[in-house]
Amino acid sequence: MTQLIVRWPSLILIGAVFTLAMVFVGNWTSGYGFPLAWKTGGCPPPGIEISASCLLAIGYDWLSFGLDVLIYTFIGYGILLAYSKYRVAKQTR
Repeated sequence: MTQLIVRWPSLILIGAVFTLAMVFVGNWTSGYGFPLAWKTGGCPPPGIEISASCLLAIGYDWLSFGLDVLIYTFIGYGILLAYSKYRVAKQTR
């Protein structure tokens, strides 16, 4: 039971870190974030002057952000589950 209490917050934290890292990946919906675009708008490419209006145009979709975190958390849980089953199968042989 203690492992379960420690495992889920760690997986959620890892999912949040992966989600934040994916903000650099453009999406087909002209937003940023993968697989769901959760950051929209923003400033022009580097080299062009950044104005206050472009900084105010940044929008965040928190539902998509949360779903991205859940997706990466469940991917991490699936990898961890597959690895633990592999280890148990290897030890029984």
